[in-house]
Amino acid sequence: MFTAHSQASSPADARRLAVAYLDAHCPGADTEAVQIVVSELVTNAVRHTPEGTWSLSLRIEEGQLILEIADDSPALPSARRDPALDGRGGLGLGLVERLSDHTAVVPTTRGKTITAWWKLPTGHLADRPAPES
Repeated sequence: MFTAHSQASSPADARRLAVAYLDAHCPGADTEAVQIVVSELVTNAVRHTPEGTWSLSLRIEEGQLILEIADDSPALPSARRDPALDGRGGLGLGLVERLSDHTAVVPTTRGKTITAWWKLPTGHLADRPAPES
């Protein structure tokens, strides 16, 4: 598992950390899809939360890669809308939904958490038994 926080990381740092985590723990994962999802979710957190605060985590659990971003804004993403190609948005959540196997948005006491899941191919590192000592 890795975690990146807005106080210590930029969106570019979050992407680099995600790629390094995937290289080490999930060689079968779709690195490009995860990078795009990280970019979209971190960018949204920066744009739409007070002071751009966010916390991103990536972990493997039960054969799935799980990406979570928590932020301090109670505003939930608006329903899917036609994308505005003039910079007003509308592309991000649709991309996240298309590039991951499943997504969820859950309100929290501090704001919200957005989660994206990917089923990992069998045989990735987390599924392999630990070597015997």
